[in-house]
Amino acid sequence: MSDTNLLHKVLKLWFRQKSDGGLEAKLGYRFKDPELLAHALVHRSFLTGTDMPYESNNERLEFLGDSVLNMLTTEFLYKTYPDDPEGELSKRKSAIVSGHACAQSSKEWSLSEYVKVGKAEEKLGGRGKESILADAYEAVLGAVYLDGGLDEVRVILNKFHFPRVQEIISAEDFINHKSELLEYLQGKLRTVPEYVVVDESGPEHQKLFTVEVHVDGRVYGRGQGGNKKKAEQEASRVSLEMLLAEAAKAESEKGPEEPKPKKQKQRHVGLP
Repeated sequence: MSDTNLLHKVLKLWFRQKSDGGLEAKLGYRFKDPELLAHALVHRSFLTGTDMPYESNNERLEFLGDSVLNMLTTEFLYKTYPDDPEGELSKRKSAIVSGHACAQSSKEWSLSEYVKVGKAEEKLGGRGKESILADAYEAVLGAVYLDGGLDEVRVILNKFHFPRVQEIISAEDFINHKSELLEYLQGKLRTVPEYVVVDESGPEHQKLFTVEVHVDGRVYGRGQGGNKKKAEQEASRVSLEMLLAEAAKAESEKGPEEPKPKKQKQRHVGLP
């Protein structure tokens, strides 16, 4: 028996023993293939030090779930806000599909109780990490999509995620720095930012990404994070602060504008 098949059998057995259908009951969806749901809960750190293939973690399902979440969120916003322009819809979407929003929604499923992480990650509090919960949340959506199709994912999002839209987009602790930077650059400089990953360090289960923002060939802010999205957000925040500071300095160096001379009223001979 191959390592992959062995892992799949272990996952099936573990899932049924661990969850006893509990997670499926929370989702309100019964899997035809429970292995898919079990697979969605395997963080890459769980495979560290084993002979199991790296692809057996939940990253591929997360990749799929992320796309499904984006598509259904776009559909939801298009129908819910028929008068909003594209820019406003994009802002709302960025908040709704953010890792922070997904991690918060995952708590309704008590997802941290079911995620499989490695011993080292467990000691570091990995079960409660926002990035791990958000990735597992998207992986579960990907698993539901493969098992039951798009309509089943839509039902789950309508039940757990979309009712929180107003809370998500108005939360004080969520600021989309990437959207703010893009809006500023398009409005002031008629350009867009470029995000460049300049460094990637650390073990597979604890990566640290470093991202730079380039604007018209010039390097602005640099940010770090446990995933590319967080690093880009931090780099965007720093870049926007630098751009605003530059604009304020340029404005102050111009000095006060001299008052324009008043136009004298012309007098016409022969007219009062």
